[in-house]
Amino acid sequence: MDWSTSAVAALAATSGTQAASQAATASATAAPGFVGLFEKELVQMNSDMQAAEKALGDMAAGRPVELHEVMISLEKARISVQTFIQVRNKLVESYQDLMRMQM
Repeated sequence: MDWSTSAVAALAATSGTQAASQAATASATAAPGFVGLFEKELVQMNSDMQAAEKALGDMAAGRPVELHEVMISLEKARISVQTFIQVRNKLVESYQDLMRMQM
C-alpha cells in the first residue's frame, strides 16, 4: 500500500534502522520521563507496523487468515504512524517557538 511505503520511509529517515529501534527498546526502560515515554511509543509503533506487515504478507502468500484481522492490524499501524507523526510535528513546532523567543 502507498501509505505504508511512505510511512516506512518516513520512519527510516527519523529513526534509523531496526538496530536503532532495538536500541530504543533497551533504553526505553532506563530513560525516565518524556524521553522514556516517547521511546516506548516508538517501539510500540514499530511492533504495530511489523504485525501489519506480517498479516498482509500471510494474506498475500495465501495462508489462512481472517480478512478483518488483517484490516484491523493495518488500521492500528496506520493510526500509530499518524499519531507519531503528529506528535513529532508538535514537538518540532514547540522547539521552533522556543528558539524564536527572545531572552
